[in-house]
Amino acid sequence: MSMINKGIPYFPTSANFFEEEVMELLEAKFGVLASYIVLRLLCKIYKEGYYISWGKEQNLIFARKIGEGIKEEMVEKIVELLLEKGFFHKETYDQYGVLTSEQIQKVWMEATVRRKIDYSQLPYLLVPKEKNGRQKGELNKGNVDILPTQVKLSSENDDIFRQTKLNQTKLYSEEEEDKRDASFEIPGYAYNLATHNINGLIESLDRYKVTNPEEKQTILRLSDYGRKGTQVWRLFSSTSWSKIGAPGKYIIAALTNKR
Repeated sequence: MSMINKGIPYFPTSANFFEEEVMELLEAKFGVLASYIVLRLLCKIYKEGYYISWGKEQNLIFARKIGEGIKEEMVEKIVELLLEKGFFHKETYDQYGVLTSEQIQKVWMEATVRRKIDYSQLPYLLVPKEKNGRQKGELNKGNVDILPTQVKLSSENDDIFRQTKLNQTKLYSEEEEDKRDASFEIPGYAYNLATHNINGLIESLDRYKVTNPEEKQTILRLSDYGRKGTQVWRLFSSTSWSKIGAPGKYIIAALTNKR
């Protein structure tokens, strides 16, 4: 399975976002901070790609980051209502502990359509009925070759997208963009949240500035793709990273018993 859960630097928001029924219901039940919490959730999802893993631990960390006296119980109830009202795809969450939706995926794919991505290998994609006979919103577990053609931009949207990109500050050089397009083969078992934390491993490598794609791939393989309880997690917590000049090489050496 190809791990290409790449974030995007911005995403469009509807002008009537705060007037949508689910948002008005949230504000009526939890106050105006509820809409802010939803926007923070969307930012977190798009920053990571088109979905995030979600459970009690992520709920607690998210609530603490928001601050302002927000309790984890409030965030939990907001997410429950968003799932109930279809803002997030409930089946995907119930089965995999993942927050996503068709709209989120559509926005993400339109923003990444120019990247070299094999959409057929991505996890948790939702496939419309018209193309393959499944019910709309059914979880895609197999080949989804229709997706690349599904997300092609219209000529009008293409012009808007191109102009927006020209107006943006360039975030990455060509070399950095090549690194962002690199994909890694991830076995399906690595997405089992009970035994692995592949997303946490990728986030940790980014945090400690392991940017070389080959080094990342080697570390993923040596750690059995983020298997819980393995040496890589002890290494993250016990190392003084400010003193490490080449973190990728250091981790690889440690995992291969060279240090």
